Amino acid sequence: MSKSCNILAVDDDALNRGVIERIVTRKGHKVTLANDGKDALHKIRRGTFDLVLLDVMMPGIDGPGVLREIRNHYSMSDLPVIMVSALNDSDKVVELLDLGANDYVTKPIDAKVLQARVETQLSVVTANKKVFALSEDAKRRNKLLLNLFGRYVTDDVVRNLVSSPQGSKIGSELEEVTLLFADIRGFSSVTEHLSPEQVLTVLNNYYDVMIDVVNKFKGTIDKLMGDEMLVTFGVPKKRTGDAERALACALSMQLGMREVNERNQAQNLPELQLGIGVNTGKVMVGNVGSDKHTSFSVVGKEVNLTASIEAQAKGGEILISEATFMGRELQVWTDGKRELHSKGFSHGVMVYRLTGMGGKYKLSLSPDESQEKDSSSVLPVGANAGG
Repeated sequence: MSKSCNILAVDDDALNRGVIERIVTRKGHKVTLANDGKDALHKIRRGTFDLVLLDVMMPGIDGPGVLREIRNHYSMSDLPVIMVSALNDSDKVVELLDLGANDYVTKPIDAKVLQARVETQLSVVTANKKVFALSEDAKRRNKLLLNLFGRYVTDDVVRNLVSSPQGSKIGSELEEVTLLFADIRGFSSVTEHLSPEQVLTVLNNYYDVMIDVVNKFKGTIDKLMGDEMLVTFGVPKKRTGDAERALACALSMQLGMREVNERNQAQNLPELQLGIGVNTGKVMVGNVGSDKHTSFSVVGKEVNLTASIEAQAKGGEILISEATFMGRELQVWTDGKRELHSKGFSHGVMVYRLTGMGGKYKLSLSPDESQEKDSSSVLPVGANAGG
């Protein structure tokens, strides 16, 4: 038996209304009576009902008219309607079911039949309410998970894990990705005289600004390792202009250090300088680890090369590899180049000191640097820039 519910009984005959009321209230349900279609619609608008018992033949707005109006606002599961009529015409029954009636009971009313039909529909209502409640609870839990895990990994990674059945599977795929390594220069010596609480404040000031910058350019934070950050562009999904956004992100991070140092100065903490390396290449992308502990990360020699490039960058510098801009429609500004010999590579890698870029982002590390660059300072896109 379903729990006590609110039922609206609609019939223009007072005797029939009384019969229906007595039958339904025996099961512990509350019954509200309406004497015609207009009265029924008025009560539905003002009240909350779990089920409607609706007479077919009524003056004014008849049963089918009331049913149409109900279905304009409520689905069959939200507000079930059982039609009640002396007519026993199969065509009429089909018509009413097509209009959205859940069931049909004939007059004279059989008490057991009516009770059974009512309980069946109310059971469906109760089940639907439980499903809805579970669905809403699942939405709240998923939102909580997204908010919680979004503080440890990016939203894209979280959504990939939640939406894909293979999202948590151990394994990797080879993908071309643009990588950005950033590291605070001389962090240990700069902070050696600070308390642990002050060191944490310095890091939080730094990351609070940097993470906003990374999110702005749709980068994915792969790792935060003390004062070092690895950001990827093209993971877990590729976007148009990954390399361009990576370079814009690097420039914005260096520009953002002004805000970081203003925060530090206001708290009597030391100023910081940032070195950044950017590189593009094919890496293994996916879940690394075991069933006990997993990290969504990138692995490969290009990751090591990016770290080597970053290690060569001085405070305030951005060093980028040829692979990041070659073959792409990018307008970048550089003021120097050098050959880097990295462990694991048989040949030297040419890297360039990035100072700004044109195009859609128009960013420069020099506040008095003109947006209009002469040809000698613009990196020749598509040519052998290292020659």
